[in-house]
Amino acid sequence: MAMFLLTDATGIGSDDLDPGQGLIDLTIIANDTGFGANAAAGGQQLITYAPTLTGVVQQRLDTLVNTTFTPDYGSGPQTVDIVIAAGTAAFVLDDGTSLANNGTSLPPSNSGLPGATLNPTLNNLLIYDTDQNICVARAGTGGDIDLPESNPVVLYHELSHSFRILNNTLLALTATCDPASPEENAAITDENDLRTDLAMRQGVTPELRDPNIHCGSVGCDGGCCIIATVASKSLTSQEVRSLRCVRDHFVRNTEIGHSFFEQFFQDYYSFSPQVCTIMARDRQLSGHLLEGWVNPLLDFWKIIIARSRPSMTIESMGAEFVRRQPSGPHAKARRDALQRTLTYWSDGGSDENPWRAELAQLLRERAWPSEYIQWALVSPVRIYYDLIRMCVDGAGAHAIGCELERAVASWAPEMPISDVWASLSAEEVATELAFVESALLQTARCRRRFAQRLRNRLGHITAIAFVLNGREQQRKGAS
Repeated sequence: MAMFLLTDATGIGSDDLDPGQGLIDLTIIANDTGFGANAAAGGQQLITYAPTLTGVVQQRLDTLVNTTFTPDYGSGPQTVDIVIAAGTAAFVLDDGTSLANNGTSLPPSNSGLPGATLNPTLNNLLIYDTDQNICVARAGTGGDIDLPESNPVVLYHELSHSFRILNNTLLALTATCDPASPEENAAITDENDLRTDLAMRQGVTPELRDPNIHCGSVGCDGGCCIIATVASKSLTSQEVRSLRCVRDHFVRNTEIGHSFFEQFFQDYYSFSPQVCTIMARDRQLSGHLLEGWVNPLLDFWKIIIARSRPSMTIESMGAEFVRRQPSGPHAKARRDALQRTLTYWSDGGSDENPWRAELAQLLRERAWPSEYIQWALVSPVRIYYDLIRMCVDGAGAHAIGCELERAVASWAPEMPISDVWASLSAEEVATELAFVESALLQTARCRRRFAQRLRNRLGHITAIAFVLNGREQQRKGAS
């Protein structure tokens, strides 16, 4: 066999690996039910692939996974495997070399090829930063460095180098980035095959990289939701882009927004890579999660954003919800998908499918205990299900708007309160509170409830007490 995912970097580098993300990235590249991986053994995980698709990307992956490569670098043929180290930004080789915001495919140490001296193994060692945030040159712009590099694209680029290393056909490789060396030009050309494939999956125009320019810079926006990425089969899908917009709407330049998402993502990434691994084993789950979780969640948050506009009334909120629903049997199908999700959440362990039972246990142990996950990902879907049932049963916009407002008035002020509030000055508390109110807490009832929770949690902090007491006095004076 020819491809392994490193789970233990002993003898190579630091312990800062993210093999779960590596498996997710390979799954996205393959986009094929025949892709899989064995359980980790001996510090690595064997990648398997029985292709059912015949695209350019799948053919290349098939070759890399299922070929026994025996290149001759001058001392006779030798068996060489691909060993992928999906590292975090903190990963360093044993000699201290960092590959943060980078990727490399290192030839075997005895090959004499460029980069071989960094490789302590006799295999092709492919290393990439799963936390990378790189922009590269967009094709057709004359060199504008504004095209994001996603993790699967970075990995596929390095696999292009691996292909020629394993066949001992590496092209001329120099440090010059403009123009790109022949080897980098070939890897970028292959990279564009994956960019095209990802775009075709979504029916959008591909955004390609300029093969003649290898220059790049740090600073492009990264991912947002890896479950949505795998479920929709693309990092550039409408679902992923929309979730990123939702995130950015609430983060903006606020301390509370950044603090919320920092804790949320910490909790989210404690279980989401494992969810994606399970999806790789049971590909039907992708469709179930997309229709029964991701899309309803996305719709809900879009309505919440719309609700913050001064022009939104209860009637218009109900109309907005109705507008987003398909008609007839499609609406019932969406309702049924949500019902399956909620039933599965409450009793998923009874599912005869072992992977789905494993998913249910994972969610119970790692996801549901988090108040951030419950508030941001679970409760909204429960609210959405109640609303779509009303919609299917023929309720009008006003009735749906009233129920939506009632549900949001109970849900919104229960937003988790982080300790960052305690570090703010009185002026900053007032500013942050004003943003939270405009974004989520439009009614007096919501504002009073959140203020009481904030007082109960952190009312002993002088700045918070000062702002809340001042607001209370203003309210009493106005009444």
